[in-house]
Amino acid sequence: MNISGDSILKMHPLARRAENEEEILIGRTDISNFIVLPAIGVEIIDMLDEGKSINEVATIMEERLGEPVDVLDFAQDLIGSYQFVYMVDGEVVNEPVPVEDHFSWIKQGTGQFFFNRVAFGLYGLLFFTGLLICVFTGKYIPVYSDIFVSSSVTVSVVVSFVATWVFLFFHEMAHLMAARSLGIGSRIGLGHRLVFAVAETNMSNIVLVEPQRRYRAFLAGMSWDAMFWGIGVILLFANDQGWLTLVPFMEAFIRMLNVILLMALAFQFMVFMQTDLYYVLATKFHCSNLMVNTRLFLKGKFRSLRQDEQEEWEYVADHEKRVIRWYSWVYLIGSVWGIWFFVQYQLRMAVDFIWIIADDMKNAPLHSWEFWDGILLILLVLVPFLILGWSWMRAYRQRRSERERAKSLQGT
Repeated sequence: MNISGDSILKMHPLARRAENEEEILIGRTDISNFIVLPAIGVEIIDMLDEGKSINEVATIMEERLGEPVDVLDFAQDLIGSYQFVYMVDGEVVNEPVPVEDHFSWIKQGTGQFFFNRVAFGLYGLLFFTGLLICVFTGKYIPVYSDIFVSSSVTVSVVVSFVATWVFLFFHEMAHLMAARSLGIGSRIGLGHRLVFAVAETNMSNIVLVEPQRRYRAFLAGMSWDAMFWGIGVILLFANDQGWLTLVPFMEAFIRMLNVILLMALAFQFMVFMQTDLYYVLATKFHCSNLMVNTRLFLKGKFRSLRQDEQEEWEYVADHEKRVIRWYSWVYLIGSVWGIWFFVQYQLRMAVDFIWIIADDMKNAPLHSWEFWDGILLILLVLVPFLILGWSWMRAYRQRRSERERAKSLQGT
């Protein structure tokens, strides 16, 4: 957007947190867009927001520092790149985005009740109790065949499908409640990681919380998965000892849940994607945007970076660059393995399963149970792929919209 030294800027409401003695994290919570600026940069933003013109702020800063400051160029970044500016000379340039947190009725105290040191200790105790039972008895370790709760394939597929999504909801609800315990709102939705459809909790505003306090929100989902798995093993053990009696279907159901929960826990260790443990890793090593910057680093290995990309890479902190140099190998190898696993197992199994079902359906009358049973199974198998395709399209539209918006701002 074309602005002049006489332009007056009005900012959106901006939240902030001190990163250290010299830098401040600042940004919009409605779009979760944050950057780390030196304190002087935040001071410039505040002066602009107070109604001072760009030239007035530039004059003040030059008198203070003894050298010119390009406030005009910084203001253009605030409008286009960061979208911090609401109006320029009374004209709206970045609309506010209405955001309503999910389950906003859950109080911060409720989140603190379920996610504190005592609670995490209890979840860990239940998990390790189940683990010890597995080790010392040699039983209850989930195997793939446990996924079948009935001799009926349809019943097994439907029950496992419903159970998977119910416990995915519990996993994401744990993230939401833990974030709420820190005073951070969040939203549960669907998305993708590499080539895998996932449920996800958007708690991007957690950057406003000190890094050492974020772990409870990152590990909350895994803690509940581990707790439920431990409870499942304990119940199976108690049943075998005669301490309680489980009907056969309930016993099979618990075994099926333990397979699902163990797979969910294993998935979080795939840190080459943005899994829960990836965020733990990035926070531990104080990396502001580990995956995006790793992709930028790898781009530089295969082609020359554009000027804007080079500037972006130069802005990456030295300690993060050191982490990126070894994490890039994790990212590369893991991504190749993830795509191979998806094609060789998830995709091939789905195709084979649909082919078998379709073959069984071809002679079944249209009004028969066998026909509609097959349709139901095919739809359930396709759900993850439909979510994946929808998420890819949504991400593509967002990127295209951002490019078009950037072009429009440059042209005005």
